[in-house]
Amino acid sequence: MKRKPMLFKKIGNNYSCEKRTVALLGINRGAGVTYTGMLLSNYFGTERRIKTAFLECNDHRDFERLQASYEWNKEDGYSFSFDRVTYYKNVAPNDISGILSEDYGCYILDFGTDFNFWKEEFMRCGTKIIIGDRAVWNRYKAVEFLKLLEDIRGNGNWIYMIPCAGKRDLIRLSKETGKKFIKIPYEQDSALLSEETVKLFLRLFG
Repeated sequence: MKRKPMLFKKIGNNYSCEKRTVALLGINRGAGVTYTGMLLSNYFGTERRIKTAFLECNDHRDFERLQASYEWNKEDGYSFSFDRVTYYKNVAPNDISGILSEDYGCYILDFGTDFNFWKEEFMRCGTKIIIGDRAVWNRYKAVEFLKLLEDIRGNGNWIYMIPCAGKRDLIRLSKETGKKFIKIPYEQDSALLSEETVKLFLRLFG
């Protein structure tokens, strides 16, 4: 039987970091929230050597497919992990406080696209990231979605990103929404971050 590929292969430098919570929210389904979360998890867990928890706070079941696709150091019905990153599947609202009380240095919460349901938990997070879609046919969704957030205090300090976007995509969506969108580079292997991605995350998150 052919072995499944090992997801994490690269071990980065050893850094220290303060405890933090990072919220991810997509403008629409398929924008790349989980992809972004995987990159961030590997940045903090592998590059920065920080014990990291990545929580699937939605019902998309993407983590189940992810778990089945790779080998992991530790697995159970609720989570799976390798090195310093632990993925928590299909986390319910009443499960979050228990996970946050554990000894992780970084918590990344994937709230999918349901802002109304997860608003309270989203607003509690220290770093808030909105993920847009580079597809032209979804641009109107970004405009409508961000209009709903205009009255929320502090939204000007949130981070707005688009995975794999071209320069033209960034300019257009930034102009139409009044928010500065940042490109997330494409990574063929989310565990092997390019120098471009590492430098971007270092600039944004330290």
